[in-house]
Amino acid sequence: KEFGKEQVTAKPDGGMAAEDFSFFVVEDNIPSVYWLIGGTSKEAIEAAKNGGPAIPSHHSPFFKIDPDGSIPFAVETTVVALLDLLKK
Repeated sequence: KEFGKEQVTAKPDGGMAAEDFSFFVVEDNIPSVYWLIGGTSKEAIEAAKNGGPAIPSHHSPFFKIDPDGSIPFAVETTVVALLDLLKK
């Protein structure tokens, strides 16, 4: 509700790949949430789609995060989620 539907992309549960988060919440059925915050600017994504430089993966030494957009947004979403959880 806080950020609008255009900021959220639902992905089907396809597993957690190399993440171990799911192991901590399954056995005891612990309510949980896991979300991903995009780290690459929209401009870099569009450039890559149009033949520009490919987007480096997380494990690449060339991986970059958009510090002006991604980091503040990640912190804000975490704070909003925690404040909502504390109401319950």
